[in-house]
Amino acid sequence: MTRTLSDYDRDGIVSALRAGTLEMLLGPFATRIKGTEPSLIDFLYDTYRDVPVSASLSDVTDVAINIRPPSWFRQYIRRQVIPDPGFQVPAVPLPSHMSPLAFEMGVNLVVALKCCRLITFHAGVVASDKGAILVSAGSGGGKSTLVSALMQEGYHLFSDEFALLGMENALLASYPRPVSLKNESIDIVKELAGKEWVSPVLSGTPKGKIAYRRARPDDIENANGKAETKLILFPSFNTSGEHYASRVSSSEAMMRLIPSSTNYHLLGEAAYLSLSKMVAEAEAYEISYGSTEESLTIVRDLAAGVGL
Repeated sequence: MTRTLSDYDRDGIVSALRAGTLEMLLGPFATRIKGTEPSLIDFLYDTYRDVPVSASLSDVTDVAINIRPPSWFRQYIRRQVIPDPGFQVPAVPLPSHMSPLAFEMGVNLVVALKCCRLITFHAGVVASDKGAILVSAGSGGGKSTLVSALMQEGYHLFSDEFALLGMENALLASYPRPVSLKNESIDIVKELAGKEWVSPVLSGTPKGKIAYRRARPDDIENANGKAETKLILFPSFNTSGEHYASRVSSSEAMMRLIPSSTNYHLLGEAAYLSLSKMVAEAEAYEISYGSTEESLTIVRDLAAGVGL
């Protein structure tokens, strides 16, 4: 029987983290974690409580991350941490109490730089049994808030940070990790989902205030799910202008998605064919809105139009 993180006592989790043998099963990736900071342990116990884990390593580990001090000296003076993925990357040291942020950034970095069996796009994805909605937006575009709001509409969380597209079938793969929330979106999502679903807030980070909306048990149970993309959204938050939904052609949708991919340029013809198939079979829209309720009104209408 698969055990979740909350099935283990804290001492067992601490021992596995110290030894670097704690492994989470997150969607298509087995993720091995090492670290000793109390803030990391608290974060994992709270935000990843329902994720399947093992205290011993599987035959293949896809993602490995060590949350450690940047140097021996900084274990004792000016306590800081960096995410160490086992290869050299630029990493700005963070105060040790920001270990959760270091962990999330580190995992994102490894997936972005090392995944070659799926096409990765910086996008959020929610899905029902009828298909998926892919949400692609730059920083401040409201992607994570919209993903969280759509979860409350009954959609499964597939991903907040990465849309993972199969090269053989052009289907999106589920990767249900916590939704990253910044600044004003934290209170919005607390009101939508309930504050018990949102992690404690990290203040003073390089991105301001950050918290995480936990994936639900049924999102995690669907972690091996796949879905056909029905709707592609390019949202923008706009409190002063016109609020609208404007159709985007398949070719333009491709040109917008390609720059958001970390590995499309490495994967060649297979990536091109898969992305072409996805955008050809979906409808794409640029949407602009000034509130979460406005965004949901727009998306409800668009989703109904494609049979979601």
